[in-house]
Order: sequence, then structure tokens, then C-alpha cells
Amino acid sequence: MAMKSSAAVAGGLAEFYSAYCSHDPERFAAALATGDGVSVIGTAPGEGRPDRESWIQGYAGSIPELGLRLEAGPRPLGYAEGSAGFAVDQPRFVLPDGRFVPARLTAVLQEEGGEWKIVHVHFSVGTPDEDAFQEPEGDRP
Repeated sequence: MAMKSSAAVAGGLAEFYSAYCSHDPERFAAALATGDGVSVIGTAPGEGRPDRESWIQGYAGSIPELGLRLEAGPRPLGYAEGSAGFAVDQPRFVLPDGRFVPARLTAVLQEEGGEWKIVHVHFSVGTPDEDAFQEPEGDRP
């Protein structure tokens, strides 16, 4: 079998966005899968959470207070095969004053109890290659 376009997976991503924007840690937790591997990689160097519980705690400790929103991009796409799926999108993080960070996202989702839940999300911020190159460090090639 091959992955096929899935509105249900895209809907699972939309539910994740909605839960994130709710600023309710319980609702956010409900949008995440419950098995091993639940994690996030953020946009800043070293930013992320290696497991479900630390992700939920990190969310509860900062997102509701900041009032940060996560808005879907113009065309989120979902794909699935059986109970495994992935999504891609170009969302943006929006502060209460309207400033925003455009991002790119890839997400792994899993069907649990008839709902698509987030297993892993990787956010990135597009940076031109010429801006991303850095000078060599010590003895690293």
C-alpha cells in the first residue's frame, strides 16, 4: 500500500492547532498521541521536548500566559496509510499584538480511538542558505 491523501489527517492537524490556541493544557494534551515517541522539535536551536509529559508541561508553563496562537497555513495537507499518517503545512505563530513568525511544519499523526493525534511535530523557520552558513568551529570539519 501507499500513502494516500487524507482529509482526516489534515483534520487531526487542524484539531492540534485549535487545541494549541485554546490555552487549555488538558485540551492540548488530548490532541497528542499517548504512546512512545511523542515529541516536538521547535524553531530555535535546542528547542523542543523529547516526550509527551515534558511537552505538556512546557506548553502549560508558557503558552497560555504568552497568549501565543498557532494559525494554519494556506493549504495544510494530510496523508495516511492505515493508522499512520503525516501532515505538512506552513503555519504561523502569532503574538497577541499581531506580530508573527512564519513557520514550516511536518507532523506525524496516529489514529487513536477514531481520532488523529499528534505523535511528532517538527517546526522550522525558512532561512536563506547564505544566511544559515556559519564559520567552522574548532576541530569540527
